This record gives sequence, C-alpha cells and structure tokens, in this order.
Amino acid sequence: MDFFDPDGEPLVTPRELVKNLTRPWINTKALQVEACALICVIPHDLRAFIKMFQGEPLKAWKGFREVYQGHAAEGRVTIARTPAGAPNCVALAEELASFGTKQILFVGYCGSLQPGVRAGDIIVPGSAIREEGTSFHYLPSGVSVQPHQAIQGVIVDCLRRKKVPFHQGTIWTTDAIYRETKGKVKRYQAEGVLGVEMELAALFAFGMAQQVAVGGLLVVADELSTESWRPRFFSPRLIKGVRRARKAVMEIVQDMV
Repeated sequence: MDFFDPDGEPLVTPRELVKNLTRPWINTKALQVEACALICVIPHDLRAFIKMFQGEPLKAWKGFREVYQGHAAEGRVTIARTPAGAPNCVALAEELASFGTKQILFVGYCGSLQPGVRAGDIIVPGSAIREEGTSFHYLPSGVSVQPHQAIQGVIVDCLRRKKVPFHQGTIWTTDAIYRETKGKVKRYQAEGVLGVEMELAALFAFGMAQQVAVGGLLVVADELSTESWRPRFFSPRLIKGVRRARKAVMEIVQDMV
C-alpha cells in the first residue's frame, strides 16, 4: 500500500487538535511558541534543559504537552519532550510548527552498530534509513531523508569548536525495537550505518515536506556491534557523554536563535 497522498488535505489539523485538547476557549496567542524548538525524549534531559535555559512552563499547553519557554543568548527557545517513537515525535513537531516553530533541534539516543562507536559517543546523522511508518505519509517511498544542512552545520561547528569528538553518517530508524535482528544488524553494519534509533527518519521527512528546518544529534546508549546487546544505560561513559552533549546543545541552540 502507498501511504503517501500528495494532494491530500488533512481532516484533523495539529492547530485545531491542540486548541481542542487544551482549552478550546483560550486565546490562541497563549499557545504560540518560539521559532526555535528543542525536542528531547528523556525526562532527565528535559529537566536539564529547563534548568540550562531557565525554562518556564507554557501554561496553555499544560495537561496536553510538556512545553516550556527558555532563554538562549538574546533570544528564546521552546523546549518540549516527546514520548519515544516516530509517530509521537512527528505529532509534537507538527503541533509546535502550527504555532510558530520554524526550526527544530532533536536530541535523542541510539544503539551503535559499529565497533568504533561506543556508549557515550555523539552521532551527527547525515541521513536516515526509513524503516518506520510515519515518514511514508510525508514523502514518497523512494525519497531519501536528510536533516537540514544548515542546522547540522551548526552542530558540527559547535562540536569542533569545543573539541568534542563525534561521528557523522547514516542512522537506521525503526518502529520495532524488538525486531533489531542479527541479520539486519549485520546488513546495516556492512553498509557502514552507525546506529539505530526510533525517531529521526520520520522527523527529517516531516521537515522536508513541511518546510521546517530539522536537525539533530544522538548519544549512543547501547551497543549491538558484536551481534549481542550490550546495554550501557548507567555506565560512567554514557553519563559523561550525556553531560558533554548537553553542554554542546546549549551553544548550538544559542547559535540557532
């Protein structure tokens, strides 16, 4: 089945859904967000970013989404958390875009496929393999998806300036966390794919289709390169890498706004 409908007009729009799932009588201006948005998945990251950017909750969104307004350099940034997975992440991105967001920085986590990519390392994706469902509603199946090059350039420049090591390359996005099989890992590993995660292919496709600049970086949290799963969720190396990534995010956002 071809999920892509190039001429389709959605019956349910993100703007109307947000208005009806918050408080339908509220002034729409109260739902407005910043042009630059930072999206994360992990609650610990959300709390860290709120502290870093002196974020305050956008009360109009309360009860529907965790959305905050923070301060970066001389500008402001919207900070929001999405549940894991491509459909959730893109739904949030759609909603933020409908109320003013024009560029998005996504901070997520992945499993490594290459022996030289270890827990705590940072990956700056240049493209994503579409092995999820959401992206096919935004772009035809034959289209390759990529992040916005200007945002990825800001990320790379910042990491180099701070002398933070990182990897660049392709990542694999999947909906099926429990179907990361040995066969798939071996195939993608042989193709040089760096890691596997659950959001970015769809988020890149959304950005390309809806003219929203989307970029992102990933921190490696587990390892699959040896054909066995090595969770490193509480390892000192991961904790160090997360702290390093968060510090970089602060400068990246300041450059973006």
